[in-house]
Amino acid sequence: MSRRLLPVAPALLLSIVVGCDGGPGLPDADVVLVDSGPVIPDGGTGLPDTGIGEGSLLLDRVVPPYGPYSGGNRVVLRGRGFDRESQVRFGGLDVQPADHRLIDDRRLEVVVPAGEVGVVDVEVTVAGETVTLTDGYAYEPITVDPNSGAVAGGTFITITGRGTSFAAGDRVTVGRGACTDVNVVSPAVITCRVPPAVAGTVDVTVIAAEDARETTATDGFTYFDSTDPFSGGLGGGPISGAINLTVIDAMTGAPVNDAYAIVGEDLSTVHQGLTDSLGQITFSGPDVMPPATVHISKFCYERTSVVAFDARDVTVFLIPWMDPMCGEGEPEPPPPGRGRNGAFIEGELIWYGPNEMGPNPWGNVPEAREGWTRVAYVYTTSMNIYAVTRDPRYANPDPGAGGSIHRVLESPTGRFGYPYSIFARPAGLAVYALAGLENDRDGRFIPYVMGVARSVLAGPGQTVTGVDVVMNIPLDHYLEVELTELPEATRLGPDRFRLRADLDLGGEGVIVNVVNDVDLNTVRRRDASRAIRFIPEPSLEGALVDGRFRVEAGWFTGSFDSQPYTVAVETGVTAIDATLRIGGFVGIPVPTAPASGERLPADRVLRWTADGATPDLNIIILVDATGNPGWRMFVPGDVREAPIPDLSSIEGIDDLTPGFITWAVFAVSIPGFEFDNFRYDYLDSRFWSRWAVDFYTAQR
Repeated sequence: MSRRLLPVAPALLLSIVVGCDGGPGLPDADVVLVDSGPVIPDGGTGLPDTGIGEGSLLLDRVVPPYGPYSGGNRVVLRGRGFDRESQVRFGGLDVQPADHRLIDDRRLEVVVPAGEVGVVDVEVTVAGETVTLTDGYAYEPITVDPNSGAVAGGTFITITGRGTSFAAGDRVTVGRGACTDVNVVSPAVITCRVPPAVAGTVDVTVIAAEDARETTATDGFTYFDSTDPFSGGLGGGPISGAINLTVIDAMTGAPVNDAYAIVGEDLSTVHQGLTDSLGQITFSGPDVMPPATVHISKFCYERTSVVAFDARDVTVFLIPWMDPMCGEGEPEPPPPGRGRNGAFIEGELIWYGPNEMGPNPWGNVPEAREGWTRVAYVYTTSMNIYAVTRDPRYANPDPGAGGSIHRVLESPTGRFGYPYSIFARPAGLAVYALAGLENDRDGRFIPYVMGVARSVLAGPGQTVTGVDVVMNIPLDHYLEVELTELPEATRLGPDRFRLRADLDLGGEGVIVNVVNDVDLNTVRRRDASRAIRFIPEPSLEGALVDGRFRVEAGWFTGSFDSQPYTVAVETGVTAIDATLRIGGFVGIPVPTAPASGERLPADRVLRWTADGATPDLNIIILVDATGNPGWRMFVPGDVREAPIPDLSSIEGIDDLTPGFITWAVFAVSIPGFEFDNFRYDYLDSRFWSRWAVDFYTAQR
């Protein structure tokens, strides 16, 4: 059996290979709030009926009463009189109908929408009655990602702000300790490594060098003295005669009992057994020493191995097979219920000129020749192009949906400019427009000028009006990229280059210039011996003064950008009208045992080589001959082998099915990464700065 594997974005690929819709092996687990409690069926409180306040609606408090400007966090409203049709608003912006979860008639959990920085009122409406909690919630100006890590410190975090002005010399504190390796990427982005601390949740504060002004994310970071209970992985400090293993179902978030686990590959070891009802097992003894390897297996689940680690606590997410023989078929469609609403944004494109009180001509766009038309296209920034997400809260919808006008012509005119209306995701974002010439025959678009409206806030179901975009940013600059330190190509590739440059506006998202399905900021070349130039680009001035380019350079195989490939990403780029050098590419993994198409070696150890920069993490994905997820392995970047023990002598566990298997190596570099503090969050490519991938076949 052989299969052609088409190129897919890395984080999505990890989820597709395992057949799990929840992302790369991660459960879609809700954060449990201390005030949330168990869900009581039918809206009951589970408390004695006092008869006091019967039938009245009250909103007493929001727990916690603060969160990031970007929203997306869960809070619990406390009061009384809530029901399943309750509608909550923060600062006049609706919570998505689907983002309400009734705990009981005194507690309602919601996902907070994006909002303007500052204190806002919170409202809840039930059966036509509305109550308001004045100044009930505070939107904070920064977010922290990731927002948790080990007590040993060293976690590499990115702080993103809205309306911030980070500058060189700014300091960052996490709790009472100072962050190290502080790097101001832009006025809206700053990175650093957290200091060590005791377990608990602490504030994250940026202190301005100029005037000591403080910008704080309250409870912005949580320290764990074991593995992160939400992100899993490794933690707890070095192995000292014991390993505590927890096994979780990646789809449901529930503990997996009776999962077989073993330390090492010697089936005669005493360090093996089945997990208990909590999905846990502990291996202890003087011979439990680093570097250790654990293998976990259960029928109808993908096997998982963590190789050569030194961490006391290990939490593993096992991915279930979506196979009828396991009682798992195609997922049931969700029951009908409350859905999600988009937003509309309206305004005019404004050109400066002689008419102070009316529309001006498009003076900075050339006159259209025969067969061409002057047009403008209007879009919103994307949430995050680095991460693969299928969460509808973060996906950009078609801006022209619902009868909107995102393609603007010189006629008709509006009061001061040229009207537009677009359909958008509800969020805090920026609206931008590109104006230029469009070919009437094939739709080819050449931009000459752009405009940006910043700090636009759109709520679910809301129509935001008056968002005018001034078209005064000429696209007359270039960004040049020179690729260095490329690794050796393999026999199969790579053989062509794809580079893209997108403009990051920090907390307002990313400008991704795609018009008529053509990515204007992607350049393809067969040869990278000379510098590769992006044109036309804006200068980072005016409305874009805090913007920074994110440049992704990939060396791919074939016309479909397939594997093998190696990719490098640079962020915080300001090299306008200059040359940016990108190097340090991770080498393409090349299999040596088994070589592609050969049988598994007698010792059942996968081995590979690679030149180029050494990665931080190797992720091995193996697909069984049945097409089911076969094995997933996490291996330190400087280790290039991974054992596949034969566990078929263990009752209830089968070996890999005889036949052709497919395996892949993802060699990944992650800023600030330490293997012994690995988290499943790091399977998301937004954390990756370099990666190389290839797929192989083998016979079992």
